[in-house]
Amino acid sequence: MAALPRRLVVFGDSVAEGRDDPDPAGGWIGWAGRLADLLELPRDRVANFGRPAATIADVTGEQLPAAGDARPGLVVLNCGMNDALAGFDRERVAHLVAEVFGWASRAGAVAIAAPVPCPPFLERVPMSAFRRKRTLQRIDEFNAELRRAAEKHDMTFLAPGAVPEVADPGLWSADGIHLNPAGHAYVAEVMAPIARDLLGERPVGAPADRGWT
Repeated sequence: MAALPRRLVVFGDSVAEGRDDPDPAGGWIGWAGRLADLLELPRDRVANFGRPAATIADVTGEQLPAAGDARPGLVVLNCGMNDALAGFDRERVAHLVAEVFGWASRAGAVAIAAPVPCPPFLERVPMSAFRRKRTLQRIDEFNAELRRAAEKHDMTFLAPGAVPEVADPGLWSADGIHLNPAGHAYVAEVMAPIARDLLGERPVGAPADRGWT
């Protein structure tokens, strides 16, 4: 049986937090909670630091320090849409993403970076063709930095092509910004075998090997 993480640590924005996938016990389940279930990891072993409106700067400035000595086996980074909407400096993004992967590496964890998707709201909200095109370009640029940082730190970038059904509006909430329960379930189902393979490559706590890119 593949080694399971001592703790799943999640960094990111409201999608990472699990928004619009309500837990009957309160709060959100999200893809993180569903991923934990698929990995047979108790929910109390999940540390989810995802917060609404978070950018990569918020992840490194607030969420990483909050993680402290979490000693994760698996780290997942899921952010970038807020950066794409507001604009960002690519060099700074590269540095900040590298901070996340560096933290995971020092902790002896494997890490997955989820791609920034193209959510339905980009086609629904009033915006100029130029702004829409520029936002899509920034999404591609952010994903490129995620990929580069993952390769540099021997971690994993989940390429957009690995989650093709995310393009289905039926997986999104009415706001077109957050995944609905089916969308969160889909993302968890895609991540689970990747996480199992990465964790199965080595005992948790051993030096990380390159994962899927």
